[in-house]
This record gives sequence, C-alpha cells and structure tokens, in this order.
Amino acid sequence: MKNKQQLIENPEKGSKRQNREMAVVTYLVMTIFFILAGYMVYFIIHDSDQVLNNSANKRQELLAKRVTKGKILSDKGKVLAKTVTDSSGNETRKYPYGSLFAHVVGRSSHGKTGLEASESYTMLTSGLNPFLSTINELKGKKNPGNNVVTTLNVGLSKAASNALGSKRGAVVVMDPETGKILAMVSKPSYDPNQLTDAKWNKLTSDSGEQSALYNRATQGLYPPGSTFKLYTAFEFMREQDNYSKFHYTCTGKIGTGSEQIKCYGGEVHGKVDLEKAFAESCNAAFCSIGDGLNRNSWRKLCESFYYNKSIPLEKMEQKSSRFTIDNKTAQGDVRQASIGQGQTLVTPLQNILLVCASVNGGELMQPYVVDRIEDANGNTVSENTPKSLGKKMSEKEAKQLKKLMRGTVKGGTATSLYYGTPYKAGGKTGSAEFQNGSTDSHAWFVGYAEKNGKKLCVSVVVEAAGTGSAYAVPIAKKVFDAYW
Repeated sequence: MKNKQQLIENPEKGSKRQNREMAVVTYLVMTIFFILAGYMVYFIIHDSDQVLNNSANKRQELLAKRVTKGKILSDKGKVLAKTVTDSSGNETRKYPYGSLFAHVVGRSSHGKTGLEASESYTMLTSGLNPFLSTINELKGKKNPGNNVVTTLNVGLSKAASNALGSKRGAVVVMDPETGKILAMVSKPSYDPNQLTDAKWNKLTSDSGEQSALYNRATQGLYPPGSTFKLYTAFEFMREQDNYSKFHYTCTGKIGTGSEQIKCYGGEVHGKVDLEKAFAESCNAAFCSIGDGLNRNSWRKLCESFYYNKSIPLEKMEQKSSRFTIDNKTAQGDVRQASIGQGQTLVTPLQNILLVCASVNGGELMQPYVVDRIEDANGNTVSENTPKSLGKKMSEKEAKQLKKLMRGTVKGGTATSLYYGTPYKAGGKTGSAEFQNGSTDSHAWFVGYAEKNGKKLCVSVVVEAAGTGSAYAVPIAKKVFDAYW
C-alpha cells in the first residue's frame, strides 16, 4: 500500500521503473533472437548437410519420388555409381567397378555408407533449370539428380588394389599440394552390386579377421612401428640445434630384462648418426633419443598432426590415432613409443599427414574426396577448393625431414625405390609388432615421390605380412609407377 501510495505521489519515479522493466524484457527478447539467428546461420553453414544427408531424414524419401539419384564420378568422369531403371520403373544402384571403391564410395542397400550416405541428399537434388524441372514433374517424369565428382583416380586405385592383392591392409594416395585423396583402398572388400541377404549375413557374421565391411584406411588402428620414427626424429631436431652431431653405438639392443628392446632381426648397426639411424631404422638409437625428449612437447607435436583427435575429413567415418605420452609415463613405455610400439596407434590416413606436410614445404592441406557437384548437364553447382590446415613446420624443417626420408631410399630399408625409377622418392618403412598370437608384423611404408614438379604421397599397411621393405615398399612402388 505504501509503494502504491508512493507511485501515486511520484508518477515520474513509477514511469522510470516501468521503462527499466520494459528495457530488460526488450534486451532479453533481442538476445534470444540473435542467439536463434546465430544458430540458424551456424546450422546452414556447418550442420545442414549432415542433417539433410542423414539416412533417417524423411525428406530424402520424398525427393526420391521426384528425382533420380545422381551419379558418383571419378576425377576423370568415369562412373563409380549410378542409378539404373528397368522397364517397370524400378531403380537400382549399380557400381561398375565392383569392390574397388566399396569403402569410399559406399553402398546404398543394407544401410548407406561412404559417399552414398554423406552425399545422398546432394544426389537427390536436381540442379536443372526450374522451368524444365516443373515440366518434367507435370509429365510425371523424374528429374535427374546432381552428380558428385570425386578426387578418386581409377588408374591409381586399380594399381593400389592389384599391388595389395589378396592381403589384408590399406593404401591411401594423396596429393600433398592440394589435399586431394586420389586413391583409398581397403582389403578385404566386397561387391556392393551383390549384397543378397545371404551374402550380407555372411559379411556381418564374420568372426575372423576379414571384416570386409570395415574401411581400414580411415578406421583401422595399427601400431605405426618404425614409421613413427619420423615424429621422434622431428621432435629431436626441434629440441636439439646440434642434432647433426648425434652419435650412438648400437649393440643391437637397449635396456635389460623384460624391458629390453632389440633392433629388428637382432641386427647390430654399430656407430650411427641420426641420418644412418633413421635410414637403417635402428631401434636402440631411437629409444636413446626418446629418453631425452620433452614429453609434453612431443605429444603436442603429434597432436598438431591429428593424433588424439579426428582428422577434418567430413565425408568419411574414421577413428582417432592415439599417442598418450606425458611426464608420468614410465621410461620403458617412452622407449616403446619412440619406435612406434606400445600404446601408440594410427590409421593409414593419419600416417600420411606428416609426409605430406614435409613434401609441401611445411604446410598441411586438408584431405578431401569430393571435388565438385555438377548438374546432369555437367554444369558446376558447387566446388571444393584446397584448404590449408596450417603451417606445421618451417621450410627448413620440411627439408630436413625430406632428407631423412630420402636417405631411407638411397641407402636404407627402401632402396628398391632408388634404382631404375624415373622419379625421386623418399619415405620410412615400418614393421609393427602386434598381439594376436602371431610372430608376424604389420608391414608399413609412408613416403613420397616427385618428378617435374608433380608430387605424390602414399601410406601403405599390410596386415601380418612381415617387414615394410619386403611387403609395403613394393606396393608403393607400383602406385608411383602407375602415376608416372
């Protein structure tokens, strides 16, 4: 009553209070509006494709009644997937190359995967002239959907697949200057044209090591073995200005008891500097190097190349590579990590990134598989352009790493890439031990080749095969040979 009486006696004070309350409400409404507007912009830019291409989105079913799903094409316009319509109007997706692109292009039955999933809405959208589209709809005729033109090269994909043969493993081929993925092969594979219920049940009930539905290139996690010595050497060179004066006398082993680590095959390398230790893949020398590294700095270096996080490759399902060294890690585990063993795990795609940056003057380009979207007449609807993920190292550091990799080819574990080849190659082999009751190792090679200004990087893993020099390097060579 007293407050009411005061307002009656002082109407100006009551008016000011009401104005303040109205201002608060106004600002609150405006804040909510801007938040909603900001979210809408974020959704359109960042999340709309993911939502629209989600297989659970009912809008795709409606579009499929009016639009014939478009094609998926190679970098040269070869058809990797298309829709075929029979005389009764029934539509079927066909894959002219069978199992070759099954993991990256994907399938459209028994659940969409690969580009068939991530670009489904895109291919069910027609970019034709709206007037012609309307006429077709009035006639009861479906409009042709947009086509997805990929970065995938058929020749390189065939070369990688043929070289891998019947072995389990994966091959990733990438242009380091653009980030284009030119080939992504995973084996065993399957033919998406022949997914009968019986074959599907067999694929999904596989209890062995085949796992043909699994894209080993982006989802397979393997110990990197000696290919990880690239990271160990890189961190060592960053921490030690006088790294060129490094010397170590290898006796074929380091440590004692259960924590003793031997060089592969019990080899004794004798006196080595950094270049020789790298080229000949001396485990003892690299364990000694790992002992003195700043562990947090080392981990941050690895994380800058997407260890412990997802690679920004939007169109592919993937797993995160792992490197967990810190100041609390025991010396034995640090030594294991130094040579790519222990808890460290990597996908073939991630294992190519440091090589790509080194070959590209230190700049890492974002990997991608969709080059552009075209309408049915070949007109460009949208186009992806190369994007940088940042300058990951100086040009001097890039040259240093390339020099180490070149040494592996000139006089180390990958000399088959040196003699009689028309290109200049470099890289790192690896033989990664794993726990499956077998004495075999995963065979690794990551590296590059260049000629007349053209550059190519490759990552190869062959499961339970043996040494990288014997099994992975020959596969990389066949890929490089096919390119040049």
